[in-house]
Amino acid sequence: MKDERGKPMQLISIIPDFQPLNDGRLLDKAEAFKPALHYAACSAPASCRLNGDDITPAALTDRSLAKGDQVVLDFGCHLVGRLTLELGCAGSHQDAPAYIQLDMAEIAAELDEDADRYQGWLSRSWIQQERLHVDLLPARVALPRRYAFRYVRLTVLDTSPKYQLVLKGASCVAESAVNMDALPARSFADDRLRRIYEASLRTLADCSQLVLEDGPKRDRRLWLGDLRLQALTSYVSFRSYGLIKRCLYLFAGTRFPDGRMSANIFTDGTPVADDTYLADYALMMLPALDEYLAETGDREALDDLLGPALEQVDYVLGHCLTEQFAIDEACGESSFIDWCDGLDRRAAVQGVLICALDAAASLCARAGDHGKQQHYANKAADLRRAAREQFWSDERHCFVSGGQVSVHSQVWMTLANVTCGQEAAMAMEIALSAGEVRMGAPYMHHYYVMALLQAGCRDKAEAHLREYWGGMLDAGADTFWECWDPADPGASPYGGVIVNSFCHAWSCTPAYIIDRFLSD
Repeated sequence: MKDERGKPMQLISIIPDFQPLNDGRLLDKAEAFKPALHYAACSAPASCRLNGDDITPAALTDRSLAKGDQVVLDFGCHLVGRLTLELGCAGSHQDAPAYIQLDMAEIAAELDEDADRYQGWLSRSWIQQERLHVDLLPARVALPRRYAFRYVRLTVLDTSPKYQLVLKGASCVAESAVNMDALPARSFADDRLRRIYEASLRTLADCSQLVLEDGPKRDRRLWLGDLRLQALTSYVSFRSYGLIKRCLYLFAGTRFPDGRMSANIFTDGTPVADDTYLADYALMMLPALDEYLAETGDREALDDLLGPALEQVDYVLGHCLTEQFAIDEACGESSFIDWCDGLDRRAAVQGVLICALDAAASLCARAGDHGKQQHYANKAADLRRAAREQFWSDERHCFVSGGQVSVHSQVWMTLANVTCGQEAAMAMEIALSAGEVRMGAPYMHHYYVMALLQAGCRDKAEAHLREYWGGMLDAGADTFWECWDPADPGASPYGGVIVNSFCHAWSCTPAYIIDRFLSD
């Protein structure tokens, strides 16, 4: 995202002395659903390169490494876990520490990035790079941090003229709250769909930790918009109902002082809400809760979470609408929708609000509160009429937000049932052809596919899934990425690809789409 000066927009909030509202009862319940992690040993790299030349892992153990030598280990698939190195010594006596640098990378292209040149707005501390002194060889070096990687590059920064380093072995113990091996085998007549499906589940598995993280490399946090998409994919695969319930309780258990749900929760140590509010993310609590209840029928969760969830739509209705029942500019600016330069978000956010109101009505019906059910259904109807009046252009045959035609506006107006069928399909096609703004993140591409399906365009939806997520596979993905623009493969919303996440929660939904909508 960029501002009017062409500089990257920072999705960051700093509120001095922010004191979240904590509900100990809900947080205690969340703690009770903390999962036990599954551990899997990955004992050896699949292949290696020494100073740019291929070498077998077995042959590497006999090679001496001097200052400047580089070894790249390829573990064969994306891993999330703890790395251990077995280091030895060759030559004369070790008269100085071995000084090494380790670079962990989720995709091979990350190793081409120069960490010293990174000048983006996210902290460079997320770059997976370590420099170590090893005072006594041989040594077993178990790195304390958890990493997300497929590749490990070891660079010998220095030894001494008297000895050389030997890399005797490298291993990883992978961590996840789910077990990929426990899933039943599934057959596919189409190999591309099979690969997309499997990478989708691997993405979700590697993001499934003590919470449903947005990315195991970065930020390692629980984000509300991501959670909804992870839960949908889990319902057709791992069915991690306890983990999903834990995450829903965390969002309800620590909030802004006025009751708003934070966009994300810090979960290392005592869970605490971040001081970032995104209106569209907060509204996602309602469909996420309604979908969870549709899967589980969990009455306890309904009783505990209905009130905090309804506060999210009440806040937006009370503070972010004009008398004409239309989203105001401030609400649009406090929403995410997509990583997208220059996007006017008002129409899209109004669509998100309508979807949240529909979910609110459904939740109240589940609770037997038919008065509130009708209240929220009426609000949704008012907003649909207002959206049509304010944003629809008979001349352009699509929705126009702030003078702008975007796929985003058409998608959310379709998902909100402001438009449907052939009219919706045509509006999305017109917006694509206009090219005023392009979709940025897989998060938005998911909702675009869902809107195509809702408009009855199954073939187009499948074709886009094959092209977009399949394009990541063609570019070398094992798991699906946070950012992917086929026209600009090196794009980053943060000012540097080296901090992009190449295993990211909001990209995990192809398995859900394939299972629920594309399976014959």
